[in-house]
Amino acid sequence: MQQPPRANSSATVTKLPWHQTLVGKVVVFMLLGVMFAYLMGALSGFLMVERGAREQWRREAQVNAQIVSATIRRIYTSVAVSADETGQITRIISQRPIGDEESVLETGFSPVDVLALASAQTRNNVWLFGATPEGSLKVVADALNASPDSEAALTVSTWQSTAEATDFYVGFALVGSQQHFISSLPIVTPDGKLLGVVVSTIGQRDVLYQMRNDLIGKALMALLAVLVATALMLSILMRHLFRPVPTLIRSLAAIAKNQTQSPTPYTARNDEIGRMAKAIDALRKKVIEREHLLDIKDEALRFQHLAHHDELTKLPNRIQLNDALKAAELSLLQGDVFNVMLFDLDYFKDVNDSLGHAVGDALLIDVSQRVQGLLKDNDLVARLGGDEFAIIQRVAGSAPEEEAKALADNIVATLGAPFQIEAQEITISVSVGIARAPVDGDTSYDLLRNADIALYAAKAKGRNRYMLFASGMKMMANTDERGQSCTG
Repeated sequence: MQQPPRANSSATVTKLPWHQTLVGKVVVFMLLGVMFAYLMGALSGFLMVERGAREQWRREAQVNAQIVSATIRRIYTSVAVSADETGQITRIISQRPIGDEESVLETGFSPVDVLALASAQTRNNVWLFGATPEGSLKVVADALNASPDSEAALTVSTWQSTAEATDFYVGFALVGSQQHFISSLPIVTPDGKLLGVVVSTIGQRDVLYQMRNDLIGKALMALLAVLVATALMLSILMRHLFRPVPTLIRSLAAIAKNQTQSPTPYTARNDEIGRMAKAIDALRKKVIEREHLLDIKDEALRFQHLAHHDELTKLPNRIQLNDALKAAELSLLQGDVFNVMLFDLDYFKDVNDSLGHAVGDALLIDVSQRVQGLLKDNDLVARLGGDEFAIIQRVAGSAPEEEAKALADNIVATLGAPFQIEAQEITISVSVGIARAPVDGDTSYDLLRNADIALYAAKAKGRNRYMLFASGMKMMANTDERGQSCTG
């Protein structure tokens, strides 16, 4: 019985690209997490700084408005102010425009002088704008003479018209061609008519936002530094933590190739790596056990094969023949018919004695192959020992005797043809005895005995022939190759 070869699975371990490794994925994930957290924190901090800066600008602008209004009241004693519930000056009330010729004659101060006093305290420029008949605000005086264009106007994006300038305003505005963060203090008549506005700045927009830009630049540099440091730290940490993983992968690959001699490392660890290593080592032991069981099974199958087959010709032996005869005997109850043939080689002992047992063995192998080529699928040929063989012929038709004769004729003719063994031509003959079931017996014992009697009858007739068992045949103690003869 031929055993199928056992497949030996193999696995190769290839080096993965960095971004596909476990360490690479963890590092990328952690870097993305750090970047996200840092950006969220930086955005929150930026918004807080922006809000705080605007609040600081607003308070500073309101203080400047208070300083400017106080300076104007000290110079122009005829003016009044109005304030809100917090005390913040929101308007300057005057019967006539501030800084006209009459006020200059009364006070001895020009508008520029007054604004310069206020600018000295606020440390920033102060403008006086007057309302024009066209509904715009044009510069009247400039504390620092920073507006070369005498027609410079005040533009606030949130004002729909000059009428809205009657309200106190703090925020960004366009003074001439430059953006400033200002406080606009309206100058109105007692009945609310707009005469002009006094504008004080805390600084230009670009200067004020320079701090924000510096903050953003520093935040980006800090982010880059944090990411580089984080990447290095994570790479070192992950490589340390996951260093056993490639080793365990190699262990698994070795197990896949049935290389189970080396024990799995890291089994002494108490973390997840240790659990993985223990699981891999348990798998290794199971593979060893499986291989051992397969070896035992293969050995058992080999012994079973040897127990039921002839070692030389690989044909079924007497044990398998007896089992097959018992099965065939039972099949008689279902109406099956079969023939039992016994045959041996005439004068085979002479071949062994003259040419040697090696040639004799080769001859037996060639004989078995020739006979196998004559049988049908359901037929069986077995070697009983020496040069003795037996055949169970399953009868397919309704003429068991004719089928037996046809097969026996073929055996005699085929084995009578010369054999070429070790460059020698050997010619032998064969004697065949046939018993038919159930005509000549319905038990394996009777069939084998009657086939044997027919075989001796064929030898007594001169060999190189076959004989069917007939009633009345019996063994007789005369000379023949086995020391016996038969009559019928």
